[in-house]
Amino acid sequence: MSDPVHPSIDGLSRKLAGFTQGFRLQQAPASVLANAKLAILDCLGVTVLAGKQEIGERLRNFARSNVGPGNCTVWGMEFQTHARDAAFLNGTLAHGLDYDDRNHATTYTLASSIAMSESVDTGGRAALEAFIVGREVRASLDSLFSHRSSGIGPGARGWHSNGILGPIAAACSASKVLKLDIQQILAAIGLAAGSCGALTRDGGTMAKPFRCGHAAATGVTSALLAREGFTSDETALEERYGLLEAVGPLSEQILASLGKDLGVEWDLGRSLRIKPFASCTATHSGLEAMLRLVQREKIAPEDVEALECDLRPYPLVRARPGRGYEGRFSMPFCLALALVYGKVAPDDFINERLEEAQIQELIRRTRHIPKEEVLTVTLKNGKKLSEPFQPPTNLTDQSQVSEKFAQSMSQAFSPDRTRIIENHVMRLEDLASITELTNLLRTA
Repeated sequence: MSDPVHPSIDGLSRKLAGFTQGFRLQQAPASVLANAKLAILDCLGVTVLAGKQEIGERLRNFARSNVGPGNCTVWGMEFQTHARDAAFLNGTLAHGLDYDDRNHATTYTLASSIAMSESVDTGGRAALEAFIVGREVRASLDSLFSHRSSGIGPGARGWHSNGILGPIAAACSASKVLKLDIQQILAAIGLAAGSCGALTRDGGTMAKPFRCGHAAATGVTSALLAREGFTSDETALEERYGLLEAVGPLSEQILASLGKDLGVEWDLGRSLRIKPFASCTATHSGLEAMLRLVQREKIAPEDVEALECDLRPYPLVRARPGRGYEGRFSMPFCLALALVYGKVAPDDFINERLEEAQIQELIRRTRHIPKEEVLTVTLKNGKKLSEPFQPPTNLTDQSQVSEKFAQSMSQAFSPDRTRIIENHVMRLEDLASITELTNLLRTA
């Protein structure tokens, strides 16, 4: 055995495996269980909504030609497939509108947990345990990417967390459902670590949600292979030439934090960061500033000479979007939508909206002012209207999340069925079979 990259992470893979095998629902504080269910509820809703939009159409066409039958549900669609493809399709749809919670970890951990649970017909308790395991494993490694805006870590060099940490977290979720032993879980982690990869440049394209689906499917595949005796390096994260060295260099502070508080401090015990808008988080402070401004002032789009603020070119790589879908990663497009319509809805990110003359003209008049945390609208008569950026709004309580869930589900399911699905999620640990929930998520 070679030396670890740093002594503080010696045994990191084994620590993740031990938490995965040993976690039981009763160990988690009540706040963790409550927030886990809200995160699940929100994720199911945005996944079903995505199935009714452009990315859902693309995936449905792909699935018709490329996936086989099975007993695992594609949420909000009419067919079932085997676990790996269900995890892939659900994980991709879950992030398809960039409407899921802000660090996106729910997408692949829920997709892998539920697909694996359906595959082996477990109860809701096992699925909930597996979901929490994946979310907490992912959170324990988050510091790899938490300093990217400061130019530190792999995120600052173009790697994206969903594709690096997602397969590992999803592998732990799937391993939990399969009740793998420590050696098998270590094999699954190693297989997942060797399958990592994602680029920040993907933002605003369907490649970004594809990475979440790939993470979910990779996690399921890794766990299934490990169950059959497939091997990998048991220290693929921490040892020389492993993942952490490959995405390095990393500071001692970051390395020392990895896995440190796993099972002691609970990420799901903190306030959830559930999105009110279906666009990249980096657009939210700007578009919310515009919404406050248009509520306070009557601004006619044709009277605008210029819009100015920090356009967040990192990570918003689509300042001049070529397609409506790319607008989720475009501050100018989001500002234009908010100014013209006084709202930004999930179904606004379409080509027809982008091609509107007023929207195009406002995009052309939007200017990047680095580090400017105030939105300034200059009118053609010389008047300037300003509104400071504020931290983005989160949906945190059950009533807010339930309202978003109902709206997201409304295109696919009746209000009565939506309420039943929500009730099942809220008592997930009591379901004798996960199919009590998933059968309701399949359309006719």
